Amino acid sequence: MTATYQQNELKFLYPENWTLTDDPTEPLPRVITLESPGGIMWSVHLYPPDADVDEALDEAIDTLRESYEDLELSTEDVDFEAFEGKAFGALFFCLDFLVRIKLQVYSTPQYKLMLWYQCEDRDFDQQQMVFQAISTTLMQSLE
Repeated sequence: MTATYQQNELKFLYPENWTLTDDPTEPLPRVITLESPGGIMWSVHLYPPDADVDEALDEAIDTLRESYEDLELSTEDVDFEAFEGKAFGALFFCLDFLVRIKLQVYSTPQYKLMLWYQCEDRDFDQQQMVFQAISTTLMQSLE
């Protein structure tokens, strides 16, 4: 089954057994996070429409670099070509796990946003469908 998030012009569907963290009264920038019982994470970082998302993306990558010496970055395809955007992938070891992240930034009329998908590398391809389903319902609400 699915649950629905709907606040401040945003709407998306997500698995009902995932934990949602959000404070809709918080000013921008702010983060809405979903986490599965197994530690898989999806989040959207919301910025005002005049924000520099390249700067936000650089900050996220710099934070990852500072935290993980073995960080590997790659350019990825964006999932939503209807919006101006770019995407990067990251791989790093955390404890004994190889973690994979996909970061995407987009410009929409209402927001600049960064999508963040994260899970163990061995599960990422399988979870990609869940990440895209959540993100697709979000991006449709912004069209």
